[in-house]
Amino acid sequence: MARTVVGLFTSVSEAEFAVAQLQAAGFAGPAVQLATRETLQAQHLPGLEAPTETFQDGVVRFFSNIFSGTQLDDAAAHIAATGPEHAVITVDTTTAAEADQARELLDRNGAIDVYKQRPLAAATPTPDANEIDLEGDLGRVRDDEELDANGLTTH
Repeated sequence: MARTVVGLFTSVSEAEFAVAQLQAAGFAGPAVQLATRETLQAQHLPGLEAPTETFQDGVVRFFSNIFSGTQLDDAAAHIAATGPEHAVITVDTTTAAEADQARELLDRNGAIDVYKQRPLAAATPTPDANEIDLEGDLGRVRDDEELDANGLTTH
């Protein structure tokens, strides 16, 4: 069964290093994708010379496409945790073993837990809003064997 592993990184350079580690482990070609601020704004689409959407709109589109159907809580967690300097790696795998290997490599190379990130666009921070922890709302996901300790998901 095909699965996509998603890892969020705090910088493009950190994500690029993780991509190199994935490639060294045998994940190559179109199976490994790196999304940055520019690509999240649809600048990468053919025929476009400039971004056609805001960064936030691009992030929403990107994660809504990855986490479709019943995974909208996962999309919301990733959207809330993604900032302009972040980068996202997606790894398409064909087996559960490949997905586990990709998750482990992303973990080892700095992927962050999107379920425990500070809000990036909070209007007025309050003591209760200092940290987003969707664990309670995502109990079905947090208990899922396909979610690792750093919050990397496999879909």
